[in-house]
Amino acid sequence: MKQWKSIPIVVSTALVLTLAAINSASTAQDSPNTNDGINAGLIARELQALGYAATIDKDGGGDPLVTTTVDGFRWSIVFYDCGTGALEQRNCESIQFYTGYTVPNGFPLATTNKWDTEKRYARAYTYVQRDKTTNARIEIDVLIAGTGTDPAKTFRAYFTKMKNSAEGFRTLIGCSTHCTQTRSDGVGN
Repeated sequence: MKQWKSIPIVVSTALVLTLAAINSASTAQDSPNTNDGINAGLIARELQALGYAATIDKDGGGDPLVTTTVDGFRWSIVFYDCGTGALEQRNCESIQFYTGYTVPNGFPLATTNKWDTEKRYARAYTYVQRDKTTNARIEIDVLIAGTGTDPAKTFRAYFTKMKNSAEGFRTLIGCSTHCTQTRSDGVGN
């Protein structure tokens, strides 16, 4: 009979340890800037592995900003909800792919609305620059922290999605060959 009395204590101890582990994992997952985010160094390495140059800088708020050129157009990869530390290693919860175009002949707002209605992931819009010119923009937001995904694989998947979306959007707005790059004022705000 003495052996049976010790079983509830062992089961109770195991239950308490299991609940503590679950609570610890939940707290780590809900905390901002845990190790499951993404950083500029990783993105720069991934871009270079794909054959693109990458420059790490910081945006107006001091967070990392990676720039590259894809299909002859400048892209910005903006970081959000970042921790502290070296710019290249600063862990951030999410990123945004961004690029913009100046369209010489303009296009109707209905074109952008139709795009946003029919497409997933990427969103397009027009934006009035500080110099009062109206430009077309396309961007994709990507949440990394708390998803349990591999940040490098997630980055590559969304990079491909952004590249394909940007190509399609340029064709739609009539600037696949003759539009110019938009200045990046207002990006990362």
